[in-house]
Amino acid sequence: MQPPLAPSPGLASTAAPGPSATGLRILILAVGSAGDVYPFIVIGQALRARGFDVTLMATANFAQRVERAGLQFVSGLSQEELEAGIRDPDLWHPVRGFATIWKYMARHLGAAYQQQLALVRETPTLIVASTLGLTGRLLQETHGVPLVTVHLAPSCLFSADDPAVRRGLHWPRGWPGWAVRGALALVDRLMVDPVVRPALNGLRARLGLAPVRRVMSRWIHSPQQVVCAWPAWFAAPQADWPPHAVCAGFPRMPASTGELDPALLRFLDAGEAPVVITPGSAMAHGGDFIARALAAAAALAVRAVVVTPYREQLAPDLPASVHYAAYAPFDVLSRRAAAFVHHGGIGTSATVLAAGKPQLVVPFAFDQPDNAARLTRLGVAATVLPDAAPAVWRQQLARVLDDPAIAKACATFATVMAADRPAADRIAELIEQVGRTR
Repeated sequence: MQPPLAPSPGLASTAAPGPSATGLRILILAVGSAGDVYPFIVIGQALRARGFDVTLMATANFAQRVERAGLQFVSGLSQEELEAGIRDPDLWHPVRGFATIWKYMARHLGAAYQQQLALVRETPTLIVASTLGLTGRLLQETHGVPLVTVHLAPSCLFSADDPAVRRGLHWPRGWPGWAVRGALALVDRLMVDPVVRPALNGLRARLGLAPVRRVMSRWIHSPQQVVCAWPAWFAAPQADWPPHAVCAGFPRMPASTGELDPALLRFLDAGEAPVVITPGSAMAHGGDFIARALAAAAALAVRAVVVTPYREQLAPDLPASVHYAAYAPFDVLSRRAAAFVHHGGIGTSATVLAAGKPQLVVPFAFDQPDNAARLTRLGVAATVLPDAAPAVWRQQLARVLDDPAIAKACATFATVMAADRPAADRIAELIEQVGRTR
């Protein structure tokens, strides 16, 4: 999961709700950056096809993308507020990152609750909330609003049976279950709850609710339906997951129909397939990542395309073997790429998996280390830490480019994903079932 920011005060809607064939509005709380929001756009489209009136709440920069998808959009967070969070140097720190996220969420939590309450009061509503859509869980408690929690990555679940890999928190995978459970309980009690509980329980007190503990490991899950938005072969269901959790696959955006930028097309046509390097759409501090990736590519005489909205992370003058793009649809670009070097965000990981291309994953924080570990265990990727020596970067990039076992695994999982039922349809079906029993 990429860093999320909560809506701020002030209801801003780009479209008035229309009549719903089902009599029920779906309010989607998509908290995060591109890799966290795009899956909920395609879920919203699948719900709209089933006759639901769908409103998606996210940060302001997604307004046009949501509207083009035919959904109503609501947001109170300005682009300026979003940029302030992204520019925070602690955002991607492996230990301080979560506290940094919560710093921005906590200041808007009460206003976000009131903003969403106003929408809930307009018409019968079912809420679909991402992991950090905590206000959806509050509305379920205070007003009985039906709630479906959708987790995009396995690390969102505090599982001792299949413990997530986390930077800054290390325990051997061979530990017995009781030891992992004890370690997770300590992390929850000493590191996570102290960050989240003061603001959350302060709001709960104002709403007349009792305080809660184990917020991220237990409380956040809807008591009605939890959707795990990944296939079971990526992370299999465990006995200590919520009992009503269902694996539904990766909800990916439909294949892009547009062309790549003409300058990018000219670069692609001018030589061998490049590696695509991206630190993620919300990474404004990826200069070292990009420099190390480019150095590894140059050492292997491989061309490179760097995709980031933050041009200042690259040197002013780039060699002819490197092309910069502020944006490119990865499903289209992957057809011309040799491999991807990326941060391990779940959206990018799923897109590259579906494209059947090898991945060198460079995880910073949040869900990224666990995603990297799972991709590596599947045989489709290699992992390198951001501060690894240049020789390690070069060695691992050479491996993903040249290892026939990785190429074979990539082709296998691309075939599996192509044959799967679209995950968004499965998720929409689960949501509709909750709506029927509201």
